[in-house]
Amino acid sequence: MIEKKFVLEGSPQELAGVRSEMRTLLKQAGFDEKASGEVILALDEQLSNIIRHGYGGRAGRIEVSVDVSGGILHIAIKDFGKKFNPLNQPMPKLPRETPGGLGIFLTRELMDEVLYDESFTGGNLLRLTKYKKKPASFS
Repeated sequence: MIEKKFVLEGSPQELAGVRSEMRTLLKQAGFDEKASGEVILALDEQLSNIIRHGYGGRAGRIEVSVDVSGGILHIAIKDFGKKFNPLNQPMPKLPRETPGGLGIFLTRELMDEVLYDESFTGGNLLRLTKYKKKPASFS
């Protein structure tokens, strides 16, 4: 079992360190380059969206808990900004005519499960799951 917790103050400069540590953690957990890249891109998109939209570019606490056990990666992302369920947003029309608006779309495509925890009352809690080897039901 591998566990890691990141506590960010909502600065874009912090994201490079998170990406680097996640790459190391995913390698230790046996995820291949492709899966690692997908996880890191999805996490980076969500953290960037929280910084940009949830906190309006101002500093704000973000907690990221990572747990890898039995070939399953779980990531919980908590922020304490305004309530916003990204899963309620409509899927974007592709190809995009304007930049942006693809963060949650990419996250849904790259991760095996994406869940928003409505019961979290202090802000937002998004849960991401990636299987090292997808269960037969994912075929």
